[in-house]
Formats: sequence, C-alpha cells, structure tokens
Amino acid sequence: MLAGRKRALATVDLSAIRHNVSRLAEPLPPGCAYCAVVKANGYGHGAAAVAREAVAAGARWLGVATVDEAEELRG
Repeated sequence: MLAGRKRALATVDLSAIRHNVSRLAEPLPPGCAYCAVVKANGYGHGAAAVAREAVAAGARWLGVATVDEAEELRG
C-alpha cells in the first residue's frame, strides 16, 4: 500500500441484491426469464455470492464474460 493512502471498503448487502433481482424479474410476462449478469467477480461484489442470491430471487440464467468465470460458478 502506498504511504498516506487509505483503502476503500465496500460492504455488500446480499439481501438487497436478492430484493433487487426479484423486483427486476417480477414484471416479466409469462414465458420470459431473467438473466443476471455476474461477470467480473459480480462487479467486485463476489460472483458466487451474487449468483446464489440472483438464482434464489428468480434469475433463470447467469451471464459471464469468460469460460473461466463460468467454471468458477459451476465449481
């Protein structure tokens, strides 16, 4: 760490992620499904944790950017 620099800390509320995904998925018409994009480590929030909450909230698919990211979620 550079002298005099402070680190940033983000606290992720997984229940908020679940709530937001469910709100986005709820107005979809019958036959449509929600795909949650969790690439780039869930945009810095932890891909595995975000993916679990998204699926629990109704996401049918998960979008990633690379095969490595997909394998990480399947692991």
